[in-house]
Amino acid sequence: MPKQQVSLFAGTVPVAFSDQGRGRAFLVLHGGAGAGSMSGLAQALAKNGRTILPTHPGFDGEPRPQEFAGIADLALAYLALIERLDLTDVVVVGNSAGGWVAAEMALRNSPRIAGLILLNAVGIDPDPAARPIIDPTKLPPAERSVLAFHDPQRYAIAPSGPDAAAAMAENQKTLRL
Repeated sequence: MPKQQVSLFAGTVPVAFSDQGRGRAFLVLHGGAGAGSMSGLAQALAKNGRTILPTHPGFDGEPRPQEFAGIADLALAYLALIERLDLTDVVVVGNSAGGWVAAEMALRNSPRIAGLILLNAVGIDPDPAARPIIDPTKLPPAERSVLAFHDPQRYAIAPSGPDAAAAMAENQKTLRL
């Protein structure tokens, strides 16, 4: 998928994204594995709608401004993105940490957002004493897969080589922020 780029907040935050399909807009937000982990879903949704799949700043080699370091920052950036693209009736689909971003966006009550789909969302912690959230950045990839997938052998994403492993490590560093 070809990527486009916009600069948000007076040019201080660059955001790369793919944009495919036509019709109702779906904003698809990835988790710690990067945008590639959601490309299949984005392509499937694009058969019946318009799919916007951004890469979070700091992921997959994309620049991240130093002061841009939290879930709320991502939520505000993606609200600005849907505004910039003049999208309406948007369904926000968030996976893992992207689900947390999607929930934060919904809390801001944008009239441009019509619905929210959370897939294996993290970060929303209703009872931290009973089941504390495990920091995935402190676990080796194999342990993360066991916690993230019912069938890790089938769904886990393994780096394809040293460059992919380095990119995955950088993504996890950004996720930790």
